[in-house]
Amino acid sequence: MMLQVLHKIIALILALVILFSTLSFTVEKHICMGEVTDVSYFSKVDSCGMTADDCALENSSDTKIHREKCCNDVHELIPGSQNEQQALQKLEISQVELILSHTYCYSLLFESKKENSFFNYYLPPLVDYDIQILYQTFLI
Repeated sequence: MMLQVLHKIIALILALVILFSTLSFTVEKHICMGEVTDVSYFSKVDSCGMTADDCALENSSDTKIHREKCCNDVHELIPGSQNEQQALQKLEISQVELILSHTYCYSLLFESKKENSFFNYYLPPLVDYDIQILYQTFLI
């Protein structure tokens, strides 16, 4: 019993490793005054609220020379494994038919089959005599 649970846990961990190794995602960073102020993985990054005029006031010594935006957003793409995607692109029609037929036949294994049994409503015949007493055969 414990071994079966261990096998299921290991299979789940391996499936998650494969899923996360093939997953690609984007990291967004908001950089203000040369420092990272916000990092976001799944949603849009929040800005610090500074404008170009605020940046000019911060750097008052060189306002006329350095008038660019001091805040910028950096988008960084972290790619996943491309092996599975290349395998899907090279898939041919005959292979697709084979996969579809295999999945259809495999799914039929789990269908519940209703068996037509003729013995469900069978009533045994009524016994007129007690056969054990009639033949005097007793189990000891």
